[in-house]
Amino acid sequence: MKDFEFTLDLCRKMAEAAEKAQQEAGVSICLAIADRHGTLRYFYRYGDAILPSVDISQKKAYTAAVLGQSTREFGKIAQVGESAFGINITHPQLVIFGGGFPLQVNGKTVGGLGISGGSVEEDEAVAAKALEAFRAATS
Repeated sequence: MKDFEFTLDLCRKMAEAAEKAQQEAGVSICLAIADRHGTLRYFYRYGDAILPSVDISQKKAYTAAVLGQSTREFGKIAQVGESAFGINITHPQLVIFGGGFPLQVNGKTVGGLGISGGSVEEDEAVAAKALEAFRAATS
């Protein structure tokens, strides 16, 4: 199967949407886009986004890409007493809190988006705008 092509134009459209949203929210974020294997295809750090967000955004994109679900949803099964408890310890690349979303075309996961820098709610709000841009460009 040929991998979906994350063109620079597509990534920039997503990044521009995220930039506008983070400016409106008054928060600086990092944006990462990964292919379906979790390999980083695009990254941008806006303004003075906190340095841990560089790594966290990339891990969120990885998690969403390889698992095909949002990091918030994945986090639900990684809690104490749930079926995947401790998985983020055995596989430290995985993130179990919100801000990572799968990128899907025709129902198939082709990659992942990771946003980090604000609260989980702020990250997810910024991600929503980048996801809108992705859907508009790929529909």
